[in-house]
Amino acid sequence: MPFSSFLAALFQSLAREGVRFCVLRNYEGFPSANAGNDIDFLILPSELPRAIRALRSIRQVRISGYTELPFVANVFLAGVCPAPGSRALQIDFDLNLTWKGLPYLSAEAVLEAAIPRQAGNLEFFVPSPVHEAIISLFGSLLIGGWLKEKYFPGVQRTFAGDRSGAIAALLPQFGDKAATGLVDAVIDGSRDRILGCIGPLRASLARRSLLRRPVRGALSVARHYARVFAFRHSPQQLETVCVLGSDSCGKTQLIEALAPMLRSSAGVVEKRLLPRRPPCASEASGAHAGADSSAGSSRGPLVSMAKLVFELLKEWRSRFAEKKALTLCIFEGYDLLAGPQRRHDGGPMWFARLAGRLFPSPDLWLLLAADLDAIGDADADGRESKGEEALPPEEFRRPEAGRSFAKAGNRRVLLDASQAAGSVAEEAYAAIIDTLAGRAARQLKRRFRALDAADAAGGNEGRTGGRA
Repeated sequence: MPFSSFLAALFQSLAREGVRFCVLRNYEGFPSANAGNDIDFLILPSELPRAIRALRSIRQVRISGYTELPFVANVFLAGVCPAPGSRALQIDFDLNLTWKGLPYLSAEAVLEAAIPRQAGNLEFFVPSPVHEAIISLFGSLLIGGWLKEKYFPGVQRTFAGDRSGAIAALLPQFGDKAATGLVDAVIDGSRDRILGCIGPLRASLARRSLLRRPVRGALSVARHYARVFAFRHSPQQLETVCVLGSDSCGKTQLIEALAPMLRSSAGVVEKRLLPRRPPCASEASGAHAGADSSAGSSRGPLVSMAKLVFELLKEWRSRFAEKKALTLCIFEGYDLLAGPQRRHDGGPMWFARLAGRLFPSPDLWLLLAADLDAIGDADADGRESKGEEALPPEEFRRPEAGRSFAKAGNRRVLLDASQAAGSVAEEAYAAIIDTLAGRAARQLKRRFRALDAADAAGGNEGRTGGRA
């Protein structure tokens, strides 16, 4: 969907839902181009369900991911082209303008002071110049502890043109000394002085917020840390896809092609090598079990069992590792069709099978096979329809493994590597987006079921508050 068409549809849907919003920054290229990596909207927390409904009402796009914190909701949309080669776009709904749960600007005040802006046939709202300058500055300075040079020239011009207005906007939350010191440092352009203001600004904001509303302020800070910790260490923020197949089928090239196609379908798209795992029950045949046992018997069963437990804990620990955003991880797996290659190093086979079952499974398996017809039509004796003679033992396993894979479940997709590389990449991309969109739909249904019911019970009062 062209970016300009998406913007028009989104603004119309938000207005239809009665959502009061303003675009915080990077709107200079609208409606034809997006200057940033995402679009930042400021809305009130109570209007988030209607904002999500507005997005879901755009039929040409699909929500491929959703995350929410007390101060922002991140939505990842597949099917939008904000730049050449792009297929997805991230939408951020800022719900509060806070540091550690403490507001540095009132979202209600920013929305009330928002001004209309015209871009082609589109009309939308943006913050007042002073509010936009403060938001752009504090997004890195107060929250991250560093200065983002991209926005600094505009912030400096705004503060210099309206010094008293900038101080007045900062005064309620920071006090006269901290507010004046920051504004003057920005006008002077002294980076050292600006960075030196971070500590006094944070201390003043915390002190004044906790003194005015001690219970509410303390609960806000505690809720912030609890939600951020749960977000960063939750396995729900990790989506995993494993691509299996031999290198001769173009597995590595497929993964390289998928990475740019999937950009912005999640917060982070990364590639990893699938760790070797012990054989599970369906993979461990007697012959291979005996060979593996003799190969690793010198290690001793207790050492092998301890190693399996360590690998199992390590694998599960990676699921709970710290994540800064919704992460899509594409694993490059081994050649499943070449037969079981994973070893249990001399430990009991029952223990290896148990450990294999306990390993976390990817959300989607993609099998890249050179000949899908052979997988579907090969006879049990290993003779293929191409008229070849009896195949070597390792080839007997290829059609059987492929058929088992194809019947294993809905999370497994067979890809025909004999097709053009572009066609294979498109099929893999579609399968991944289908998986992500299905998971996001279930998450949104759970999250907004109660909110939608409460909103419906409250009537249509909120739908008349938007500025269309």
